[in-house]
Amino acid sequence: MIGSAETQVPVAVPPGGGHLALVQETPAGGMLPVLALAAVVGLVGVVVLVRRTTLPRPYLFASGAVCVLVLSFVLGATLRPVGGTDTTAAGHGTAHGAAAAAERPSPPGTPVLRTLHLGGEQVGVLVVPGRPGRNLVGIGAADARAGTADEALRKGQRRPGSAQTWVTVDLPEGSSTLRISAGGGTASLTVDTGRDRPAAPPALGTADGPECAAAAAGALVAGDSGPLTACPSDGLTADDSAALRATVRFLAGRGTASLALVSDDSPRGRKAAAVVRSAARQEGITVSAPGRNRPLLVTAGWAGATRVADAVESGRTPAQGVYLAPWNLARSVLTPSAGQLIPLRFTPRTARASAYAEALAARLPGEYPSGSGYAAWQRARGEEPQARPRLFAASTAYVPGTMVSADGGDTGGGDTGGGHQHGAAGADWLPSGMIAPVSGPMREG
Repeated sequence: MIGSAETQVPVAVPPGGGHLALVQETPAGGMLPVLALAAVVGLVGVVVLVRRTTLPRPYLFASGAVCVLVLSFVLGATLRPVGGTDTTAAGHGTAHGAAAAAERPSPPGTPVLRTLHLGGEQVGVLVVPGRPGRNLVGIGAADARAGTADEALRKGQRRPGSAQTWVTVDLPEGSSTLRISAGGGTASLTVDTGRDRPAAPPALGTADGPECAAAAAGALVAGDSGPLTACPSDGLTADDSAALRATVRFLAGRGTASLALVSDDSPRGRKAAAVVRSAARQEGITVSAPGRNRPLLVTAGWAGATRVADAVESGRTPAQGVYLAPWNLARSVLTPSAGQLIPLRFTPRTARASAYAEALAARLPGEYPSGSGYAAWQRARGEEPQARPRLFAASTAYVPGTMVSADGGDTGGGDTGGGHQHGAAGADWLPSGMIAPVSGPMREG
């Protein structure tokens, strides 16, 4: 029962929590019959006085109008549908409605996204791929642990690019219980992995796992509950390949004679490195080791790109600016002050991109928006990226001792970035900073 001692209303709470629409009876509701009776008596009195011409007609007509208005109010209040639209909540309708609808059970064998109440907080939990075998579990709490009901809970760890704490958990076929602990509390959720055993994307077990999970989350918050069959690092898209060639051409236009390249051994990284080398040859640019007189182009994933940005900021790696591949739109990569520039086909703080960031924050509290997550969101919604990429610069304001590290001060290798701290948590792409265009649409082809 919710309400005061005088008025209590029974309320049905949806399973798993959620937002509650409460219609509370007010004392004014009991006055409606009295108002109606008074209005009718008043109208009868006005008619009698008009016929007897006891009072001037203007006063009588005014009195009659008041009685009619009161009757109209009573009829309107009586006929108003219970639980009518609350215009003050209209601004929250889309995000909250999507969040409530998303609490429906996930189809067997698909990623799972839920919110649990742990330690007095709403904590997002993401399970990918949601199939039998090894699964990556992301939990929105720093001290999180996870495991099945039949085993001890495993301690998670932070990974570059994500605000989640990640735990690998082996799940059996069919329905099982996943236990989560954080903030001194423990909760559980049911995961149905199905009976099929298709191979999980290999990237989930590598440093690119959080990026793959971010893409899965982007599709989920957009309403796509299909199985996860591939990860962004599995291959190089035509759009990203064209953006890399356009970046090399941009550098050639600035008179660059030599550039440095840092990649990784993922399928995407290898293909991207080949594209950069080919474009550099066509533009007469040599590819060599990092140096102060040459820009550094990074086609590694989030983990490698974060290490490069931290190394450039600290002075361990010299570079004349850091040019990032499009998929490195991730907070841990952009936060260090390393002169990052990145080719994008959208502007992060437009209404459309902000809608993704807000929907992600509603479903997975505290998680960072990312380029890979937004690309998955766009695909799920049938949205097309802009035709041509522009070069964007990332910059953050830094005040010593006042900011929180974008990744908890952990870059995945025990490096805290020299002991300084960056960024702040939230739905924004880069809190305490900005991602602004510094070029017009770049020529592709």
